[in-house]
Amino acid sequence: MIKRYHKNSIFQFRYLSPIYALIFIVLSVDLVSAQHISDTVKIKPIEVYANKVIKEQAGKTTTEIDSISMIKALTSNLSELIMQNTPIFIKEYGRGAMATASFRGTAPSHTQVSWNGISLNSPMLGMVDFSAIPVYFTDNISLLHGSGSLSEKSGALGGVVKLENSTDWQNTFSGRLLTGIGSYGTKDEFFQINGGNRKVQSQTRAFYNYSNNDYQFVNKFIADIDPKTGNYLYPTQRNENSQYENYGLLQELYLHPAEKSILIIRYWYQHNDRSLPRLLSNETGNAANINRQTENAHRPVAEWKYYGKKGTLSLTTGANIQLLNYQLKTKISGAADQLVINSDSRSASYLFKAIYSYKFSGDFSIVTGANTEINSVYSKNSPLNGELQDYDRQRQDHSAYVQLSKSFNDKLSANLLAREDHIGGKFTPFIPSAGIEYHPFRDKGYFIKGNLARNYHQPTLNDLYYIPGGNPRLKPEEGIMADMGTGYSGANGNMTFHAALNGYYSRINNWIIWLPTPQGYWEPYNMKRVNASGIELNTGFSGKIYTIDYHINGNYAFTQSINRDDPRNWADESIGKQLPYIPKHSSNILINLSRSGYHVTWLWTYYSERFTTTSNDKTSKLDVLYPYFMNNLFLGKEIKLNRKKLDIELKVFNLFNEEYRTVLQHPMPGRNYSLLIRYDF
Repeated sequence: MIKRYHKNSIFQFRYLSPIYALIFIVLSVDLVSAQHISDTVKIKPIEVYANKVIKEQAGKTTTEIDSISMIKALTSNLSELIMQNTPIFIKEYGRGAMATASFRGTAPSHTQVSWNGISLNSPMLGMVDFSAIPVYFTDNISLLHGSGSLSEKSGALGGVVKLENSTDWQNTFSGRLLTGIGSYGTKDEFFQINGGNRKVQSQTRAFYNYSNNDYQFVNKFIADIDPKTGNYLYPTQRNENSQYENYGLLQELYLHPAEKSILIIRYWYQHNDRSLPRLLSNETGNAANINRQTENAHRPVAEWKYYGKKGTLSLTTGANIQLLNYQLKTKISGAADQLVINSDSRSASYLFKAIYSYKFSGDFSIVTGANTEINSVYSKNSPLNGELQDYDRQRQDHSAYVQLSKSFNDKLSANLLAREDHIGGKFTPFIPSAGIEYHPFRDKGYFIKGNLARNYHQPTLNDLYYIPGGNPRLKPEEGIMADMGTGYSGANGNMTFHAALNGYYSRINNWIIWLPTPQGYWEPYNMKRVNASGIELNTGFSGKIYTIDYHINGNYAFTQSINRDDPRNWADESIGKQLPYIPKHSSNILINLSRSGYHVTWLWTYYSERFTTTSNDKTSKLDVLYPYFMNNLFLGKEIKLNRKKLDIELKVFNLFNEEYRTVLQHPMPGRNYSLLIRYDF
């Protein structure tokens, strides 16, 4: 039964405890969508549910972000989409600033991001800035949780975020224009044009995004004292020197030269230019400590696929080249700017990958793959009145794997995977993975699955060679990961529904952490062990009630990431404590209702408290970031013009003007707005 709420009930969700949020999510589901795979013609997708066991996925936990969430986030970056629709925690350093991911309680470098087969992770830092990836440049986004990521690559101790693009071979000419304005002088412009036939398809996308980003906030890290009352007086300040400008181009060319082969060529260029907001405790004038970061990224990819009678061969080559400049300067009246830090870096990854899959029969298949990745980093820092600090390093990573998948009957499937890596001239220990999935009842909608795997994550080139602080003695991080899950999907009349509950446990030895040194700089060390465990719940349903189409999707995650290192001294209070900035509870809900072209979407996100210290102290406001609830409301109208569509949408972010932080001393905006107009032709 669906409970009906009064008008003020939406406001009440702001105060839901995690327990009530969990109860609500249990009543909701994720759409199960089927993908159409063809070597000749791709039809437009339709939403269905299916209970067929896919043996290659047996035991793996995967999440696909549905089409409704994707279309609502066209003008967003990947960090906003992930935060609102998945159990991954995103740590934002401010609006428009860097955003990193914590997948299953792991570090940002433990989440791998791939785009059409190439890694977007920087070989220098090992992580991805999710705020720098526009959702508009991808068509499908899926998550491979934990051990399920080994079919993509090793090292993803948290998981893999897969970004993929596709085309419609039946398209002759189509496109999309999108323009938007918003609070803080924000401007969004998006353009896409597609054309071709069944032999050739071209897709061109471009975007431009700018914002003054000068929102106001109350600074509770600086205060005066009222001489009469003795109360603290906190100033209202403006987020100055924080503007950003981003633009990019994605060109794709799909060629169908023969009946059984496809050639795809892609090139993605992007420019990001942003000022980095200062800490709340900074009491210097606006002319001091101005941070600015500029990045240019080039990502060419070529992929060839051949479809045989029983086998498929895929060859991919590509590169991820990132040019980064960071400056810290102070403006001086009547003189040239004083450049305190001027840092340049060039990181590049070149990939060569081959995958061959073969079906011996309908219930037995094999997939083999091999890849080579050549990584290089040149990092140069020119501090004021200091010596040049730089390093120039390369590393070759080679990997090969084989996966066997077998369906023993229509109820039981299993797969075995074995991977071997050769990193920097050394072989890693053997990396195995085993998964099983069982459908015990005649109704195949109910399933039980499990997976057990080993994994290794190599130190980044900054971890090893950064000056000052790099530690070439670091050991690779070693993880033992176990997953167990159950779920059900099905339909009742015109309603489809799905629910999945997964539990996981990871024991990660030699965890790499950067700590301050007596010399005044930071240096990475290996911690003895970190235990990461938790549960993930994903549920939802969709259908139609009278004339109203509805879609509800929800996620909840309980995450424990506990330090099991040996004490470093007698006063070390970090042992047995939650790692900093990782919330124990997080959840999100998406509700979309539509009728006669009108549509309304409500996005609700919750994060529990996060500690800023390894000892989990609560003695001051610097030690803990308090829980927050985030509510976003979208209202729109779609107008059909023959085969064209015009959509006008008003977006209200932070509906209840919540005061919150995701990183200490980095302010986030209050209630703000955006008006978008989308034209599809």
